[in-house]
Amino acid sequence: MGKETPSQSLRIAITREHAGELPALLAAAGLASTHCPLLRTELVNSSALADLVARHEYAWIVFTSGRAVAAMKITPVAAVACVGDSTAQLARDAGFDVQLVPQRQHVKGLIEAFAKLASQAGRVLYPRSEIAPSTLKEGLQALGFVVDDPVAYRNVPDETGMKAFAAGQFDAAAFASPSAVKYAVAAGADMKPMKLFSIGPSTSAAIRDAGLEVCAEALEHSEAGLARAIIENLHG
Repeated sequence: MGKETPSQSLRIAITREHAGELPALLAAAGLASTHCPLLRTELVNSSALADLVARHEYAWIVFTSGRAVAAMKITPVAAVACVGDSTAQLARDAGFDVQLVPQRQHVKGLIEAFAKLASQAGRVLYPRSEIAPSTLKEGLQALGFVVDDPVAYRNVPDETGMKAFAAGQFDAAAFASPSAVKYAVAAGADMKPMKLFSIGPSTSAAIRDAGLEVCAEALEHSEAGLARAIIENLHG
């Protein structure tokens, strides 16, 4: 048997609710990982969301996460914009007409993409997390869009995953949301020695706000983008 390289012996924690394809993508590059989910998603206000869809005709529905897609129990006739490729695939699988995925796959990229459509400004449905910042709503409103942004889901801590993360003595951790960073800090793990990887700007901001350093940020808001950031950094 060949000798392990330093990167192959690293202990990498995947902290998102569902590990998805990330373990396989890392394994293909010779990197092992452990799934330590730090949060769980609870859907809320499904009746309020359905009521908005019944009362209004939307030009666009905007999804910034797969959890928002899951919260939509009906598929209105509207064009759909998604923050990244993985969210877009989930939306297509759910029967939505995805027409826009920004080149820069994060919230600011979405606003930039909608700026090109400002002459056709209409009503937008933006089902969001309970703690989502107002950046997207305010950006679209500034462009002339009318935005309904009902809370569609909330994140709650996964106590089992938090204990595993705190006890795991990991060398690196992958974060896909600001909430995961919040619960990692609450878990009490010493993250200063870890290499911390982020899926996008808002998650990176949460890491820095916690007084920690972002080792690398994904160029695209997707599992593949996050995996690429980890692999390129660890394999140098």
